[in-house]
Amino acid sequence: MGNHGLSEGVYLNVRFLFVFRLAAIAAVAAVASGQASACQCSGSYYGKNNWELAKLETEGAAAIFEGTPVRFDLVWNVLTAKVGELIPSQIDSRGPADWPSMAVTFRVLRAYKGDLGPEVTIKTGLGGGDCGAVFAPGLTYLVFAGRSPAGVLGVSMCSPGGWIGSANAAVELRCLRKERPMAADLAPPIRWNAKEYAAHEEERKRDFDEGQKRYAAVTGEICGNVVGEGTSNGNAGIVSFLFSEGFSPYAHPTTSLNADGSFCSPRLGPGKYFLCFTKRSEQGPTTTAYYPGVSDREKATPIEVTAGQIRSAITFKIPAQKTYSVRGVLSIYDTSRTGAHTGYVQLVRLGAVPFPIVQSQRIDFKSSSAFPKIKYLNFENVPPGRYVAYVSGLGRGWYTKKQEVNVTDHMKFISLDLIHQK
Repeated sequence: MGNHGLSEGVYLNVRFLFVFRLAAIAAVAAVASGQASACQCSGSYYGKNNWELAKLETEGAAAIFEGTPVRFDLVWNVLTAKVGELIPSQIDSRGPADWPSMAVTFRVLRAYKGDLGPEVTIKTGLGGGDCGAVFAPGLTYLVFAGRSPAGVLGVSMCSPGGWIGSANAAVELRCLRKERPMAADLAPPIRWNAKEYAAHEEERKRDFDEGQKRYAAVTGEICGNVVGEGTSNGNAGIVSFLFSEGFSPYAHPTTSLNADGSFCSPRLGPGKYFLCFTKRSEQGPTTTAYYPGVSDREKATPIEVTAGQIRSAITFKIPAQKTYSVRGVLSIYDTSRTGAHTGYVQLVRLGAVPFPIVQSQRIDFKSSSAFPKIKYLNFENVPPGRYVAYVSGLGRGWYTKKQEVNVTDHMKFISLDLIHQK
């Protein structure tokens, strides 16, 4: 679902396994804390050929449609809670329904199963290790969605379907459209030994190259140069390409700068994108700037990408930026429940920004300090912007009140309360 047909030669062979790719449970909350877990897909449906498997996939889905993603929304209680509301310790919150996720809204072009309107919203993970499906704006996908006990439609990177130009979606499309199966659709699986697999290397490469060409025909690129402070070193920063109607903070397209400051994006679906340059230190981001050369997203100029075209000669100027300190205290209530646990106080930048967790400070709750209820916080080199500070990873039942801090032109002080509730 999340590969956009870029590895068709590989996925043609994976397809011979006739496995309905079902997501294993992944700790999405760990992704939000920068501790991504690898996603593994396990098989639930088997068929004697691709055609039979496509029928089983159809029977097992709650909704099936062809559609184009038009909007991406990050759903995370750290962002949606009001100031003063309690935020749970994120890694061990009340369950998967509370984990960070993406809500992807599709324009439905053709419905095959389910009661669907002109638009439908599908839930998935953030990507980057939590089994989240990754979609490119402006492309048409075949979507097989399941339904949660709460009635929410969802997909994962292990779900059937995918970009309609990819080889692994072709059999499913023929089946759903009531077309005649091809001979290969009805053929039994091929189990090659090592010698036979090697003998088909050229065939796989040809299939891959053809898939690349098809994908290039429906996507575009943005190329240019970054100039300004701290950009002479090719490892100085990265450029993120942020779709104007939303994006995953962890699975959006990015590229590193070349030694001369030049860059080219990965293939991008048609639409408008904001370019964001991020420079990092060991502590976290120290510079965030938007094309053509501003510090605020609201003042940035988006660049439009069209199918099959390359936008080149883009000059991205990086303005000089100062960073500031954020200091404070964490007051802990009912320290008898903390035990020897450790957690993290994290600064999360608000607004549509890549990599929103800017800095993370480890907190050891087992301490010989004369003041065990107080922990001191110190974040250095924080770029200007609006932030939320919250405690992550302590365990079930722990909460902090949401507090925002606006880092502007001097050091800021925060005071957090860590509260346990049954």
